[in-house]
Amino acid sequence: MPGEIGRRNTHREMTRKCVCRRALAFLAITVAGFSTHVGSAQTLEFECAQLSVPDDGSPLAAGLKVLASKKIDPSQAESACRSALRADPVNPTFMFLLGRALSLGNKRLEAIKYYLDATDRGHASAMNDLGGVFEYGVGVPKNLATALEWYEKAAEFGHAGAMTHMGQLSEEGLEIPQDFANARHWYEKAAALGNAASMNNLADLYRYGRGVALDLPAAANWYLKAAKLGLASAMNSLGELSEAGTGVPQNYQTAKNWYKKAADLGNADAMGNLGALFESGRGGPQLLETAREWYVKGAALNGRVAMHNLGIMLENGRGTSKNLAEAKFWYERAAALDYAPALNDLGRLYLAGAGVPKNYVRAKTSFEQAAKLGNAKAMNNLGMLYLNGTGVQRNINLARSWFERAIALNNAEAQENLKHLEEAALADGAQVAARRASCIQTCATLHRSYVNSVCERYSAIADNGQPERTKCVRMSLTLAQQCRSSCREWAPASLADNKCATCFQILITCGIGQEPADSNDIPYAVPKGCLAAHADCTAGCRGQTGAKSGTPNASREKLN
Repeated sequence: MPGEIGRRNTHREMTRKCVCRRALAFLAITVAGFSTHVGSAQTLEFECAQLSVPDDGSPLAAGLKVLASKKIDPSQAESACRSALRADPVNPTFMFLLGRALSLGNKRLEAIKYYLDATDRGHASAMNDLGGVFEYGVGVPKNLATALEWYEKAAEFGHAGAMTHMGQLSEEGLEIPQDFANARHWYEKAAALGNAASMNNLADLYRYGRGVALDLPAAANWYLKAAKLGLASAMNSLGELSEAGTGVPQNYQTAKNWYKKAADLGNADAMGNLGALFESGRGGPQLLETAREWYVKGAALNGRVAMHNLGIMLENGRGTSKNLAEAKFWYERAAALDYAPALNDLGRLYLAGAGVPKNYVRAKTSFEQAAKLGNAKAMNNLGMLYLNGTGVQRNINLARSWFERAIALNNAEAQENLKHLEEAALADGAQVAARRASCIQTCATLHRSYVNSVCERYSAIADNGQPERTKCVRMSLTLAQQCRSSCREWAPASLADNKCATCFQILITCGIGQEPADSNDIPYAVPKGCLAAHADCTAGCRGQTGAKSGTPNASREKLN
């Protein structure tokens, strides 16, 4: 769905076919094809010429996989390139392509030799390939500093693919410090040379406000430029903007057209988005079977959007039989590719025990992963977990924090949940105030009982100072103050009774039952035995705490 598509569409488009970007040996070694000696290229043997791939910033690993899909025999390509080089021994393009043929045949050390020969003659693509060799340690120890030197040399010679890759390294911040300004610098240079991938990457920076002010019209403009150059992921992004009406006027038919163009070029995410339009009936009639067909096509290509949407159809039984086990399967497939909506829906299944055993820990983990990827629905769901204490210790502050983060992303359910939370908090406040007032009244009643029962025993006539009765009342006020102080702690707690107030009541009962003090004691003092019992009692009642009362009605709150 629009806005839910993860970033770096172009990068995923390049690398998903190779399964894992970091796992492949020659990843990010870009090539330029025939940058020099164009006339000589026309005389190359067919097998050697086929080793050239477009200068679009795609990694050599992906390029080699494309070559392999063309069923190019590495040994035949090597033989053809050697023949071409023998015919023109100083042609750097032949040296470069022979290095490529040797790479395809896993003759890595020998490939490096011919790459170096080509770089000595100023061949930018060979410089770029060598950057990949040192970045990933292909036949040599890994050395990022050396790799960057080769990439920069290739860029100096106008290699747009090297510029694009350095931009990606700076943007991702995995191998070098993250630097969006530097990423934009390289993308702009490559885009000026007509590099579609860098145009798309620039669009992503503006679309998501990475290192630049959020500028959706600028993003749409760069996507359009890349789309006109045939980049399918840019077409898909234009479809998303058109569907959502962000940066461009909302137009479902325009969105559908862009999705269709991208899908026809094999973009799996576009297939998922196109299916969603058919499923919802936006931009045309609702066609559930057509939607499902597009989902299946996209899922077969490992498309995250398509797999997730197919899971939703199966979970809800739309256009197909309801099947929670299969829904979970597709959610897991998409979640494994860090697709936030799928992670959130997987968490829902575990929370509800739908098609899986109920598991609050896994639900929370899935929600957290989705929230980390910016999914507002998952943020709202985390808020619900903390609000209701489901699988976690109840924490109103954390619940409020997650709701607020989801609201910042325009999540309506979170806004409603926070409203209910605040209403409940007001109710809690009124209840706490009432409990506190009642407690203080109890302390006052107990104090009057002590004064009337104990202090009345003493004389009200002054004898060398204040009357003993007055002194008794003053001492009792200190104990009454302890009782009132306990009310502030007890009122917001979940305890039914204030144990400290009970201690004060026991003290009064003890004092009333005691005989008047002997001549060795202070006449108006509380009997020592009663004070000792009171101290023991209050030691056990201090620190009264408990869960706040007034839990909001969970049935009113909403999950996403």
